[in-house]
Amino acid sequence: MRIKVLGCYGGQLLGFHLTSFLVNDSILLDAGSPTEALSLEEQHGVRHIFLSHTHLDHIKDIAFLADNRSLKRLGGASMNRSITIHSLPESLEVLREHFLNNKVWPDFTQIPTAEDAILRMSEVQPEVTVEVDGVRITPIPVNHPVPCTGFLLEQNGMQFIYTADTGSTDRIWEIANRQPNLKGIIVDCSFPNEYSKLAQVSGHLTPEGLMQELSKFNGLGDVPIYLYHMKPESLNIMTVQIEKLNVRHLRMLTQVDELLF
Repeated sequence: MRIKVLGCYGGQLLGFHLTSFLVNDSILLDAGSPTEALSLEEQHGVRHIFLSHTHLDHIKDIAFLADNRSLKRLGGASMNRSITIHSLPESLEVLREHFLNNKVWPDFTQIPTAEDAILRMSEVQPEVTVEVDGVRITPIPVNHPVPCTGFLLEQNGMQFIYTADTGSTDRIWEIANRQPNLKGIIVDCSFPNEYSKLAQVSGHLTPEGLMQELSKFNGLGDVPIYLYHMKPESLNIMTVQIEKLNVRHLRMLTQVDELLF
């Protein structure tokens, strides 16, 4: 399993990309920034998007991936004609009504035709595993202001967890503790400690809140923990606060990271 960080920040400034992770070249976990980070040929390899929730920083580049895929088709590409978006029914409905609605963006689930659309939608259910391109992916509900799931990924006897955006939550840690060969966890850590009230109401974590969550995890100190969704404006403050946690195998992700298992 290979996980390439395309974007790992919870805000967009020059040089900072929004959330998106590329798994084995063909699967995206969220789509905040793939068109900013991938060449047109690399984008054409994407066949699936597992969407945690519908906040803009996670869906933005669905629009431009679809646009670019349509141009590849016009250029004669016959492989990977469509991209399938896998998400909760509530999330797919939001995309249909408020994003791919021919007002904000063209409805690429009907372009060029419904039978041969650029984008396809596939409902997932909590804790029901889907297998695509040799990877088993299980959505796990987490605590956020809109319906949201993290994902358990499994391939070749190895597991990896992405919490997506979450505040204090329980189920994903229970599932993490059951994995026999867990190779790592990507965890939300958005705001410095001084913004704890904002983190709480917006469904995110601070370094102090993160430690409360990690107390639920039996593998702390052994299994690598990778932090994402940091706000670029407060990155320096958060770097100091996270270093003070002094937790083995815990660090913030960067946009040059590639995790190989």
